[in-house]
Amino acid sequence: MPLVTSQAWLAEKLAGYRLMDPYTGRQTGTTEHPDGENPERETRRYPGLSDLVSIICSRILTAEPGLVAEVASGRTSRQTLHSLIARTAEQESMRAGFFQADLQQQVMDFLFGYGPLQSYVENETISDIDGTAPDEFTMKINGQRQTAPIAFADAKAYDTFCRLVIIRNGGIINENDSHCRVTDEKYRLRINVTVPPRSVNGPTISIRKHRRQSYNLQDLVNLGMLNAQLSGLLAELARTSATVLFCGKGAAGKTTLLRAFIQAMPPLERILVAESDSELFPEKPCCLVQRIKKSNEGGRPVSLRDLIADGLTMSLDTYCIGEIVGEEALEFIRAAYSGHRCLATTHADCAADALDRLLTLARPGAQAGNDLLLRRMLGRSVRYIVCLRDFRVVQVLRNHNYLEKEDAYDLVEIWPAQQNPAADPAAGQLVVPLVPGS
Repeated sequence: MPLVTSQAWLAEKLAGYRLMDPYTGRQTGTTEHPDGENPERETRRYPGLSDLVSIICSRILTAEPGLVAEVASGRTSRQTLHSLIARTAEQESMRAGFFQADLQQQVMDFLFGYGPLQSYVENETISDIDGTAPDEFTMKINGQRQTAPIAFADAKAYDTFCRLVIIRNGGIINENDSHCRVTDEKYRLRINVTVPPRSVNGPTISIRKHRRQSYNLQDLVNLGMLNAQLSGLLAELARTSATVLFCGKGAAGKTTLLRAFIQAMPPLERILVAESDSELFPEKPCCLVQRIKKSNEGGRPVSLRDLIADGLTMSLDTYCIGEIVGEEALEFIRAAYSGHRCLATTHADCAADALDRLLTLARPGAQAGNDLLLRRMLGRSVRYIVCLRDFRVVQVLRNHNYLEKEDAYDLVEIWPAQQNPAADPAAGQLVVPLVPGS
C-alpha cells in the first residue's frame, strides 16, 4: 500500500530535522567540545518532547516500515508498536521516562492520526480545518469561521505532515503532482493539499469533515436549512423517480442535503453511489457504494464512465454521482438520459444557472457541435433543481423541458412560490412506497 512506499522518503525528511533543545538552545542529538575541554569528552544534549516525537518517528519508519503498514491496516496490534516506541525512546534519551505518558500517543497521532489537528478532527461541531502556514489555521464551527490555535514546530514539520496525510490515504504529492485530493474514510474527511511549485508560499491543507451520523430532513429543519413545508416537498420528491440536482457555492450545504434526501428515499430503492472520492457515506439500505480507481493505485484504472456503464446491468433504480466539478457532468447527463433517476451536486450561483453550468463542464468530453443534443438531454432528464446558499435552501425549480425555438429551459419556480399539485404531480404525491413507482 502507499504507506510502505513512502516510508523511506518520510524517514529522510524527519531525520533532517535539527530541532533546538529547549533546555540548551542547541541542536538535539549533537555533541560539542567547549573550548578548553578535552576533545575526547562528549556531552550529549537530550531532546524535549516535540523533538523526541520527530526522532522516534524517523527511527521507526527507517527500521520497521513494514510494521507501521501492518498496524495501519489492522493486521497487527498497536501494542506491538507501543513497545517499539518505548524501546526506541529509551535508546534516544535518558529523559524519555519523563514523557512516557504523552510520548506514545503523540507518536501514534503523527503516524496514523492528525497530530496537532487530532482534537479538531474528532470535534463534531467543526466542519472545516484549513491551513496556509505552520501557524496559520482557521476552522468552521457551526458554520462560522474563526482562527484555530494550531501551530507546528516549524515549516519542515508542517510540510511533512501535509505530504504524509496525502500519501497515507493513497494519494501522490510531489513537485510534479503538486495538488492532490484524497478521502480518509475512517474519519470521513475530504483532504486537499497543495505544495510548491503550485503553492507559492508553502504547503496548504484544506480538510472538509463529514458527520459520523448524517442529518435527516427533520434535523435540517431544526438547523434552519429548511422549514416544515419545504421538508415535506423534498420528502415527496425523494419518493418519486425524478432526477434532482443540488446546486450552490462551496460549503453551502449541498452534500449535507443530498445525504438527507437519500435517507428519505424508499427503503428498497436500489442506488449506485459512484464518486471520485467518498463523501456521501449513505446510511440507507440497498446502496452500492463504488468509487473510481485512479491510475496510481495499480492495476486497471476504473473511470466514472465504467461505473455508470456497469450499473446498467445491476438492476438499479438510481445513480448518485456525488459532486460534479468536471468530466462527471457528461456522465451524469448520459446516466440521467438512460431512464434512471440521477442525483448530484454542482457549483452554481443560482438554480437557473445550474443546467448551463453542467453543459459547460460536459463540453470538453463531448463531440464538437453537440450543444443542442446535450441541451435536449438535460431538458428531458433533469426535473428538479434545488439551490442552497449559506446552509439554507433558497429556491427549487422544476424543469419541464428544453424549448429549442426560445433556446431556453422551461423552468417553473415551485419554492418559495406556492406549489400547484395539478401542474406538478410529483409535489402532490403523498403515498410512501417501498420502491419508486410502486
